[in-house]
Amino acid sequence: MEKVYCNLSEEEFSTSRKVLLWIFSGLFFMAGTCVVILNLGFGKKASFPIVLSSVPYAISFVVGLIAIFSSMKRKNQFFSMDNEKLEFRFGVLAPKDYIFQWDDVSELVMPHKQKKALLHFKDGTSHVINLTWLQKKKSSLIRKHIYQAAWEKQLKISKVMYLNDKMVSK
Repeated sequence: MEKVYCNLSEEEFSTSRKVLLWIFSGLFFMAGTCVVILNLGFGKKASFPIVLSSVPYAISFVVGLIAIFSSMKRKNQFFSMDNEKLEFRFGVLAPKDYIFQWDDVSELVMPHKQKKALLHFKDGTSHVINLTWLQKKKSSLIRKHIYQAAWEKQLKISKVMYLNDKMVSK
């Protein structure tokens, strides 16, 4: 089996998407501020209540969180696989390192309709490798290599439509 290495740190928003998110966040914040100023300035003559300003502020807050998330640099995220082990590091806010020896894996469950893979271990535990946040090209490549490695190691491979909670044991 060949060694596979994918750098997952380069998965990020383009600069134009980041700028658009910040612009939308700012516009919704200004719209909420405008509603508050108009309501305070005109008082009872305003045709809309001040509570209406909570909607643009909420949208601004949500879009601002997405803009902050897209602007953060994610470092040192990877997926690596060779004959002895499966190793990866990824996560949204606090990335974690995972290392699984192929000798400890007893079964691989591959869902057809999801970008996931479920590893059952010989000690009765399991782990879901969730690749939904990756681009389709990289997630397909990783799933293909996991499948080929399990086939070469002569592990039991199950194909299902979807993973559910009953399949995963902690």
